[in-house]
Amino acid sequence: MNQIIPGLWEIDEIGDMVHCYVWEGPTGLTLIDTGMPSHVHTVMDTLTAKGYALHNVRRIIITHGDADHMGGAAKLKKATGAVVGCHSVEKVLLEDPGKRRPASLLFRPIFALMRLAPQFNTLPVTPDELYVDGQQTPEGFTVIHTPGHTPGHISLLHREKRVLIAGDALNNRGGKLQLPPPLFTPDMKNAERSVWKLAKKYGEDFDVIVFGHGPPILQNGGRKVQSLVTQIFSSEV
Repeated sequence: MNQIIPGLWEIDEIGDMVHCYVWEGPTGLTLIDTGMPSHVHTVMDTLTAKGYALHNVRRIIITHGDADHMGGAAKLKKATGAVVGCHSVEKVLLEDPGKRRPASLLFRPIFALMRLAPQFNTLPVTPDELYVDGQQTPEGFTVIHTPGHTPGHISLLHREKRVLIAGDALNNRGGKLQLPPPLFTPDMKNAERSVWKLAKKYGEDFDVIVFGHGPPILQNGGRKVQSLVTQIFSSEV
């Protein structure tokens, strides 16, 4: 595992196609996203190799219902006994992952076929906790509803640690801060509004950003999101 800041770890043993995280608090561990279905055993093996018992995982927070973010949630919930949480709007995708559709109509048949492969075959999971915008979690995160990539997408802000867990509201592929990919984002206008919200409402509250895709930003993250928003909306004028 790779420590991002004290208390926040990336499970980099699953590779760099997608990122999931462990938050270590006084009452136990919180997983933030779970990677692909094929990552389940790697996640469990990594935790036990670091000296954690699986029952130390008390909560699994899912930023959104994509296979590469919630793929292991059902099996990890069963293995750890943890509660699973997501935004109230995203509940339908966790309980029926097949309802997730890419934006492109042409890509949808390919997407459906991909789901048949074991590495993409996501089991449904019933969330135990449903979040709303502005809610505080026991870990000290503020839940920020950031729809666009999916309707119930959330990002997580820890003001004390000055870190934003962006999920796929933003990505940093190739070290370039950017919006989520249009191919997999059915509502790009809402995705833009969500990034505007992160910049304007919360941009002064975080320095570090971690992403579902791409390396972390360790300094001046809020200012960089504000600069991105200026670029996005000035180009639309």
